[in-house]
Amino acid sequence: MTQRWSWSRLALWGVPSARDSEYQGVSFSPGGELLVTLEHQGAKRLRWWRWHGAKAPEALAGEVVIPQGVAARPLPLLGGIAVTDQRFHISLRAVEDGRLLRQEVLPGREAWGLTANRQGTLLAMQNFTGGVLLWDVETWASLGRLEGPQEDVTGLAFSPDGRLLAASSLEGRIVIWEVPSKRLVHIHEEHETQFTHPAFTPDGTELVAPTTSQRLQRFRVSDWSPAGTFAGSLAGMSSVDFSPDGQLFTTTKAGFRVFDTRTNTCLLHHDVDNDFYYSNSAFSPDGTAVAWGEPDGTVSLWGPTPAG
Repeated sequence: MTQRWSWSRLALWGVPSARDSEYQGVSFSPGGELLVTLEHQGAKRLRWWRWHGAKAPEALAGEVVIPQGVAARPLPLLGGIAVTDQRFHISLRAVEDGRLLRQEVLPGREAWGLTANRQGTLLAMQNFTGGVLLWDVETWASLGRLEGPQEDVTGLAFSPDGRLLAASSLEGRIVIWEVPSKRLVHIHEEHETQFTHPAFTPDGTELVAPTTSQRLQRFRVSDWSPAGTFAGSLAGMSSVDFSPDGQLFTTTKAGFRVFDTRTNTCLLHHDVDNDFYYSNSAFSPDGTAVAWGEPDGTVSLWGPTPAG
């Protein structure tokens, strides 16, 4: 007999904040060593856990307050966590105790996004007016801004091999660069479309870009031609993330939903009573759970469990 599975909450980690969060950023290190969260408002806590699976006992590894913090990404190669803030800084915090290891002032305006390649060697940042900036992790220095249209950039994504960087825009553009050469390789434009945070599929063959309508546009990386859509999610989607095997994906808007890639069936929807609240959702690298930041500052972990 085939085992039936259903999706449900597996665990709830962290102590609630005294104030509601405006949003939380959630990310895993590529190898699965860490789960990192950052509250943009509320308690403004940067927190990280050693990842031993969703059902393992909670073990908070560290916590530090980041005034005006914006985004955070774990960098296992440096034994730290990269953090940006509204004071134009990019800093590196030690995993052991949260102490400040490195800090530089960003050229130009503050960064409203922080994306790392899978190799952990490069960071990319963007804001609405200052364009896309590449950052070298080893030297902790800017590699310069990329050339090409970059108005109203909403999200960035590295391809799995780190060779490509995609930017989405509220101006109806998807812009693709070749990272080693910084060469602009493709621009896709659609009138009256607003693209939000994109993601490459785990095998690197497609780029998927959510829109503020109920459409997730797919593009073939081989020639950047449209490859159809995923439909049936919510208008105003903010981001998309894929499971490591590419068989599931999540979308976010005042909560998150989990879909089967092959059938486009919704397996789980978790909503909060605040249309303006946002947290991204992230699959664990082992594919056993989805992490999502709750409005009270806790982190919920969701996954499949035997039904009945």
